[in-house]
Amino acid sequence: MKVKYYTGNSLAEAITKAKQEHGSDIILLDSREIKNTLDGSKIVQVSISVDEDNGKVKAWNPPAVKKNQKALKPSEVETKEDFNSVISNILSRKPKTLEQEKKILEELAELKEQINKLQQSAVNDPLPLPPVYEQILSALQEKGFNKKMAESLIKRVYQLTPKGPKASKGEIIFALKKELREKMRFFDISALKAADRQKVIMMVGPTGAGKTTMTMKLAAHPQIFAQREVAIISTDPYGPSEALKAFSRMSGVTVIEKKRHDELGALMRQLKDYDVVIVDVAGNSPFAPQFVKKMEEYVKIVKPHEIFVVASLNMDLEDLLEAASLYMLLKPTGVILTKIDESRRIGKFFTLMEELELPVVAFGDGKRIFIDIALPEEGYIFEKVFEGLA
Repeated sequence: MKVKYYTGNSLAEAITKAKQEHGSDIILLDSREIKNTLDGSKIVQVSISVDEDNGKVKAWNPPAVKKNQKALKPSEVETKEDFNSVISNILSRKPKTLEQEKKILEELAELKEQINKLQQSAVNDPLPLPPVYEQILSALQEKGFNKKMAESLIKRVYQLTPKGPKASKGEIIFALKKELREKMRFFDISALKAADRQKVIMMVGPTGAGKTTMTMKLAAHPQIFAQREVAIISTDPYGPSEALKAFSRMSGVTVIEKKRHDELGALMRQLKDYDVVIVDVAGNSPFAPQFVKKMEEYVKIVKPHEIFVVASLNMDLEDLLEAASLYMLLKPTGVILTKIDESRRIGKFFTLMEELELPVVAFGDGKRIFIDIALPEEGYIFEKVFEGLA
């Protein structure tokens, strides 16, 4: 017996070189990576055992491919070349002379099987949670979080909280707030009210969302537009509401009725000296025919600097997302969430934020114009979400 060495860029290449010189009856003794002294790259070196005889050895070549062989479709290739098939084919070739190769491939097959079992186990057997985590998970879902988001949050907190299963309810909620904080986006109201040029704001949203009420609240709030010269344009086909007329008398804010698109352009030019012009677009179903086209006409004429989508949190989450998503075609810059006081499932706020990816401008929390509005602050929403949990 004689030991010889061959190198190649891969194990297969090195073995092929050996077989081409000594035929297929070689015994693989060892394989290892070595450094190429010429360029520093890694190559594979194999050592083989061959018989010392004087007979001429027939050179080995890879099996030839038949010229008329029918080409396989990609799906057929994948089926024939799956991991276990490749291993079986190699092992059946030379079980006596490829013992080392056989051992390596068998170990790879076993390792792959173990990995598959672990992955399947992770899917079928989710990580069990201690009772305190399960309680908070259930409470989050009752608060309006969808199941997927609630489970993801709880599992992440469980894995990252230093005390793990021994964490208290307060510590878990503290960690939850940290995770939720990263999902919040708030509109910069200070930059909006401090603008040195006229700001045109367009309020859009489905019927009954509270656009007119929030229009008045923005105009009256001392930290928003109460100190600016504000004009409100109502596009309601039935004219300004009685509440809007009363608000105009009490606050001194100019309220103008315009029903036709062709009147808006001239009106906007007449209002050029106002600091803020808020266009209260009449409520309409986003599923109505020509809805998007009508909204785009308003955008072209009004040329708003900001478009705020007004959405009511007392709606079913799926309906809320579907309606709000259609307004996304207008490329809005912020969202106003109303009727907080009419919903006990405030957790849907976070799902809405994740789906729309819009900053929150304000919260409507009641019907009183001069009082029931909240600026976007994490403390406000956390108080609503975690009320009764701590």
